[in-house]
Amino acid sequence: MSRSFRGSGASIAAGTVLAAVAFWSSGSPHAAEPGDELPDGPAKKVLQRACTTCHDLDEVTKFKGYYTRAQWKDIVVTMREYGAMLDDGEVEPLADYLFAALGKKE
Repeated sequence: MSRSFRGSGASIAAGTVLAAVAFWSSGSPHAAEPGDELPDGPAKKVLQRACTTCHDLDEVTKFKGYYTRAQWKDIVVTMREYGAMLDDGEVEPLADYLFAALGKKE
């Protein structure tokens, strides 16, 4: 009889552990991926491709609300001069995107 009791206790303990693991793993919030806070669009893909070669997206998004559209364009042009892989036709759309998503609202 004590063997049966031990078996039941072990089953209860195992069930409790499994329930706790299931609770904590399902209740944990999903860690945000870099760039999740940025709106989707073609320029987001350009940003991810051209800028994350050298920077984490946090290096870009930390300036939310800081730069005007002209300043974002200057940054994009400067980064291109430093070697960011941007085509001529990507500079303006990227500057527009950065301003729309992160720009200083006046």
